[in-house]
Amino acid sequence: MHAALAASFAALAAAAPVVQRQAAPPPAGIDDAVILQYALSLEHLENTFYREALTKFTAADFKAAGVPSAEAFYNNLQQIASDERTHVDFLETGLRAVGATPVAECSYNFGYTDAQSFLATANILEGVGVSAYLGAAKYIASPDYLTAAGAILTVESRHSSYLRNVQSPPQSPFPAPFDIPLEFNSVYSLAALFITGCPDTPGTTGLGLKAFPGITAAPAGISKVGDVLTFTVASEVEATNAYFITFPGGAIPAEITGSGANYQVTVPAAAQPGQAYVVLTKNGDAPTDDNIVAGPAVLQIADNAAEFQAQNPGYDYNPKDCKDDKPGQYPEAPKDYPAHPEQPKSPEAPKDYPKQPEHQPEQPKYEHQPEAPKYDAHKPEHKPAHEDKPSTYPVKNGDKPEEDCPEEDKPKTHY
Repeated sequence: MHAALAASFAALAAAAPVVQRQAAPPPAGIDDAVILQYALSLEHLENTFYREALTKFTAADFKAAGVPSAEAFYNNLQQIASDERTHVDFLETGLRAVGATPVAECSYNFGYTDAQSFLATANILEGVGVSAYLGAAKYIASPDYLTAAGAILTVESRHSSYLRNVQSPPQSPFPAPFDIPLEFNSVYSLAALFITGCPDTPGTTGLGLKAFPGITAAPAGISKVGDVLTFTVASEVEATNAYFITFPGGAIPAEITGSGANYQVTVPAAAQPGQAYVVLTKNGDAPTDDNIVAGPAVLQIADNAAEFQAQNPGYDYNPKDCKDDKPGQYPEAPKDYPAHPEQPKSPEAPKDYPKQPEHQPEQPKYEHQPEAPKYDAHKPEHKPAHEDKPSTYPVKNGDKPEEDCPEEDKPKTHY
């Protein structure tokens, strides 16, 4: 299957230069081939992430982490890993078809320590993948390349939705009406947090992209409007402004205080629910690669799932497995529960109850009824003439009228 899909993209790549669409002017040094290399570098990262996880975790690990239907989840996780491997093959084949050398896989450190932290990292990576493809779409000149990227984007979005729903507590699989596009350097800045090195052959670091200093936000978990978060930057920067990246609203300013490597940022009312991105800038202009000094920070903003959780604090998202055919989330009956009272027995029939006679008395016999008299009344051969009808009828066709019957020949009626 992988080979067939890769071959189909090779055919697309060969035909791509025929028609060009009106794309937005890309950043300097960025063309369709570089965008495909950029996409491939992200697919390498995701492919390695899932491949390594499948060697470290089993369905039992996810069950212990509280994932509902852990066996089914593990099966779906294997499918996600297969999808990412297919995306790598697909993009590599397309790049070779146009004479480009595909970027190589780098070395990574994803930082998770258990199944639960793996799920949290997977949630972030899939969300970033969606934003990466979405942000690159406007710069792709070839309609065929754009279609290929879109076909991958929709699958990454499904992965993201699925993984959001298995977080603890669950996050909405569709937290907002729109996903958020990110520019190349913002995406690369997030990917670079996991990259420990790349081979001497062309790799991610050879794409002409730059990484901004990373940001760690505290407290971790779900944030809501009005929360004040502490941002710790990987290195000291001179930041004066903070912006939440949204779509279609663009960059939303947020209140910021602090200096150097430590800042406090307040979540604004217009922050988009779901996975959000915050950048720090050196001035009040809209954020671009020229004025961003740190970020993006990745946040999870309260969505409709968080609202449900607030309204139903005791709701059990992870019911335990059944035991003895009984749902595990229901408490066992107390051992000293009073026994149900016995129902009273029906009284026995009295022993001297009169018995029924063995035989019923015979029914009286009656004489036969006399037979009904037989009537042999004479049936008239002719119906009597109606009193109102004349004895003779008009002559037809000149025939002679018949004479009236003599009195003795008239039929007699018996009553």
